[in-house]
Amino acid sequence: MDPHEMVTQAARGLSDYIEVDGQWVENPEFVRLYELAQSVQKGKTKELLSTDSLLTIRRLDREPSPRTFEGWDKALRAFMAHSGKARPGLCTKADALAYKDYLLARMSRNSAKTQVAYLSGLWTTLVEREGCEHIFKGLPKTLTATTKQAALQETEAKRNRSFEPTTPIGEWEGSAYVDVFKLLYYTGCRLGEIAGLSGEDIHEDFISVAWSDERSLKTAHSVRDIPIHQELTACIENLRGKKGLIWPQLRTTSEVGGIEVVRWGHNLSKPCRKVTGLKPKDFRDRFATQLREHDFNQVNIERLMGHSAVDTNSSYGGRNWDRYVAMINSIS
Repeated sequence: MDPHEMVTQAARGLSDYIEVDGQWVENPEFVRLYELAQSVQKGKTKELLSTDSLLTIRRLDREPSPRTFEGWDKALRAFMAHSGKARPGLCTKADALAYKDYLLARMSRNSAKTQVAYLSGLWTTLVEREGCEHIFKGLPKTLTATTKQAALQETEAKRNRSFEPTTPIGEWEGSAYVDVFKLLYYTGCRLGEIAGLSGEDIHEDFISVAWSDERSLKTAHSVRDIPIHQELTACIENLRGKKGLIWPQLRTTSEVGGIEVVRWGHNLSKPCRKVTGLKPKDFRDRFATQLREHDFNQVNIERLMGHSAVDTNSSYGGRNWDRYVAMINSIS
């Protein structure tokens, strides 16, 4: 069969042309299927992926953290439900644009950008397997903050955002996780990095943030050693020498697409605010703010906090441990 016959057999009743505003134009769906049929004839299309199979292939290709896979799963299933199509390869550019508008009407621009970025990555894999159109190509860039939004964010950031605890750190009590809060305060770590610490991560003069099967990391740049602040000595002594996870009760799991998704400390936000007056994420903002106020090098700040380098030049050169010690001990 030629491509035209393949389409008419596979999609019976689908017309070559449709009437739009009184004029007959090519049916975009017929054109798309015609191009797919051409790809099949040329041997470029070997399998048509379902939602589940696309997620599986993308996971095997990229080996994401469970939390990232959970994001892919939710984003793809929500998009497919919105499009009403039977499988990803049937979705069109119009579906992608309509979904972008749908997201913008229901969430912040940054949240919408994250969802579209997930979908864009999935479609990269789909294009490799099916040879179809990359319907999300370039869309994440269109969701960057507008000038107005960026200006409003900057204005808000200037308004008394000190991230200072309402209760002095010496008076923190009333929770079994006060040590977790103190470590967040003096290390600038992410909540999951502290909640998932094991006794083996506690060394004589530093804490090791490393990948493990029990606690994955946000990015490869998250791997780092953090000097122990002088005010953490007593806290660290209580933790030193423990075997395995220090706070295993802070580990909660769920299953997404047959993959176990682990969260660390996600139930600590409320007790943290009750004890300290801050959310766990606020400690990280406070940490970065203090280091900048002390005029420490921005690249060193990023490395200490587990961020990627801001430019190519910053990826060269060694790491000055004494400088990191000074940075940690400047936190008060």
